[in-house]
Amino acid sequence: MKQYYFTESGYQKLKNEIDELEKYIKQGIAKEIAAAREHGDLRENAEYEAAKNKQANYMAKLGQLQERFRNARIIKKEELPTDLITLGKRVKICDLASGDEDEYTILGEGETDIDNGIISYQSPLAKALLNHKIGDVVEVNLPRGPRKYRVLTVEFIE
Repeated sequence: MKQYYFTESGYQKLKNEIDELEKYIKQGIAKEIAAAREHGDLRENAEYEAAKNKQANYMAKLGQLQERFRNARIIKKEELPTDLITLGKRVKICDLASGDEDEYTILGEGETDIDNGIISYQSPLAKALLNHKIGDVVEVNLPRGPRKYRVLTVEFIE
């Protein structure tokens, strides 16, 4: 059984997304199907078919989210070592080739927001950084090729 790791806020966000999706399936899509049924013969009713397909797609998505929820493990700050890069930490790294510095927050699946520097612990960069300390040099195979980074800072997110 696959485990999914979340911060407490990420876990709550997943729960809210499941609740909203369930509500939409039960109310919104159900209304669309009922309205389409009123158009007559269901065998040749494109609106009905579209609504049923939409329902199937949303049900599949709901199933995936529920599986994550069932197999979720919440990572708590007090359980994590302070000096190592783990889920729930903000990391500043320096690209050794260019000298560019970047800062990333490593969170769980579904919490990713690359525009705000939030990456999943499943990403290639995060996987390479996990369990390293300040000062470590980490080699990462990225889609644009291998890179070496020095870890500059590691801190808990608040």
